[in-house]
Amino acid sequence: MRTCSVKDFLQALRTQRWDDHRYYHHSRINQSLHLLSALSFLVAYALLFTDPAMAALVAWLVSMVSRQAGHFFFEPKGYDVINQATHEYKEAIKVGYNL
Repeated sequence: MRTCSVKDFLQALRTQRWDDHRYYHHSRINQSLHLLSALSFLVAYALLFTDPAMAALVAWLVSMVSRQAGHFFFEPKGYDVINQATHEYKEAIKVGYNL
């Protein structure tokens, strides 16, 4: 049984983040929805101190919905010419929500 060091874990995380960025963020609309999501998360973090229930609603209903909708509706599903990869390949290596 092979043990995973912190260095190995951090390298795997860097690879996954880079794959997510280069394979799934081509659409300007998707990029804009990610910005909206990030700003909404900041608002949700601030709300945690005064209204935790509202923070949860903002985080899930605005941040998560806008982030995932960008991927689902606005990213091209065909062959990725820029990265020379098929949609099936990209989905196979992706961590988390898959289309």
